[in-house]
Amino acid sequence: MQHNRTLQRIGMFLVLGTIIMACSSPPPASESVSDSVGTLSIPNEVPEIRTVSMRLQWIPQYQFAGYIVAKVKGYYEEAGLDVTINIGSPDFVPLPLVASGADTFGSTGADTILLARTRGIDVVALATLFQTSPVGFMVHSDAGIQTPQDFVGKHVAVSYGDNVETEYRALLAATDVNREQINEVPFQVNLAPFLNRRVDVWPVYITDQPNLARQQGATVDLILARDYGVMLMGDVLFTTADFAQQNPNTTRAFVTATLRGWHDALTDVEGTVAIVADYNPQLHIEHLRYEATETIKLIQSGAGATCPGWNDDTAWNSEQDILIELGLLEQPVPLQEAIKHDFVAAYYESQGISCTEQ
Repeated sequence: MQHNRTLQRIGMFLVLGTIIMACSSPPPASESVSDSVGTLSIPNEVPEIRTVSMRLQWIPQYQFAGYIVAKVKGYYEEAGLDVTINIGSPDFVPLPLVASGADTFGSTGADTILLARTRGIDVVALATLFQTSPVGFMVHSDAGIQTPQDFVGKHVAVSYGDNVETEYRALLAATDVNREQINEVPFQVNLAPFLNRRVDVWPVYITDQPNLARQQGATVDLILARDYGVMLMGDVLFTTADFAQQNPNTTRAFVTATLRGWHDALTDVEGTVAIVADYNPQLHIEHLRYEATETIKLIQSGAGATCPGWNDDTAWNSEQDILIELGLLEQPVPLQEAIKHDFVAAYYESQGISCTEQ
């Protein structure tokens, strides 16, 4: 099945062998580091491993602002870490790179975590950053495509083997649309097929790509799966279960510094736009402002309104139910093994914030 292309690539990476990371394990010690978020200090135990890497899903942009801010403002360094942020692409996919040990941490879709675990890839979610999915389906406003039922007979781009395809399949299932009646074409990064109207429906991250289309003269609308009852999540910070278990201080330090970065990205948008623009000069300020507005909506949705990054068990159970209904999961994944709650919980407890009183 085409849906399994990414997971097949994951298997290929793992067959090639796991990269063994040499590490030292100094005895834990306690110290405190002041936190700009509030008046309380964040517990900081000496990391077992100081040099780590973070693999993004794409180029540095506001989607990853928390990591960039934590790096630029020195939050990782204050936490005792030397962090390298690596870009993602179709050739550099976070899940296989983290699973093999080539990268320490990564960002991926929540569905990818669950699907990977069913195939014996022991990754764990550390923080759920996008409480609501960033995926949408872009159409030209004058194309007469207003609902998923209008996809029938049209050319629809499909990004096979990732969270975008999961959402596409869930949307069709929720609206009783027969996929065989749709002319599917492989998705590509270049918007030209959509802008030239060779493709009628284009899957996008609503945080930035609709704005790019409008900048090139298109008038577009979005069809969102959540408007049809499909409630999925988006970007998740993750690592391997072995790494989190063997290096709890390093993992805690990384999560804490990252959440500090995201706090700044949510509360100081203009300052963060300037930081991201300087970090990636190819991005324009106005585009970053648009992306910031849309990204913050996704992060502060649901449980993220009080505790950005919180792993909401109800949302994870709902996501899993959808994957089972689609036939992508044969049986439920034990969520207590797939999600590490304690690192995010410890951060907010140190701030005197209750994340369970939603």
